[in-house]
Amino acid sequence: MMSRVDLERTAGRVTREVTYLKALVFINLVYGVVAFGISISAIVTAVVPALDMSQSTLTSLLAPHCLLTVTLAAVIVALAAKWFSRSAEMLDAVDDLGKARGQVSASHDEEGRAEHVVGIIVELLSYYRQHRESIRAFRILGKISGLLFIGLGAIGLLQAFFFSPSNIVQAVLGLVATVLPGLAGIYISYSLGKYQDAWDPRLIAASRAEEELRELLDRP
Repeated sequence: MMSRVDLERTAGRVTREVTYLKALVFINLVYGVVAFGISISAIVTAVVPALDMSQSTLTSLLAPHCLLTVTLAAVIVALAAKWFSRSAEMLDAVDDLGKARGQVSASHDEEGRAEHVVGIIVELLSYYRQHRESIRAFRILGKISGLLFIGLGAIGLLQAFFFSPSNIVQAVLGLVATVLPGLAGIYISYSLGKYQDAWDPRLIAASRAEEELRELLDRP
């Protein structure tokens, strides 16, 4: 049985874990929406001028730097769409953890509080086990999409510098607009890495304990 001090310390820790996880998943979801919107905007900006079907605009659209911009933006759109759908699934699941966190905070008797704390720890382990592969994928995709965003802005700046100096101010603003979500993607990747590094050992320890209990129950 945990002492009251240990119980309060553990209760505080698990509620902070749930709050951190909920914030991280929400930021993940918002990032997916922003990434999708910026990428669609980049594609539209590059493609719409060609709709007048003039020879000059078609030639400009087929220029290597323009094709590279559209390709990078299309890749980010695909990543962002998958990112958004997986984040939405994770947010639904983390809402249940939020309700469990509320039960811990609302429980005042020691026995009931201890029961809720143990329950939320089990739910956190179950959540991580269920979404471990998604978290690992987000960790990789965050870095990739972040670098793609920065590359997208850099291409626009180089394009303006070499081909249309009159648009250099607009290109700098475009670079700022893509660097910010790029850095956000890298930061999300870093934060998910910290979360994964914290929960991998816990999951391994829990799996080992489950195996030991199974072996104990199997003994005649």
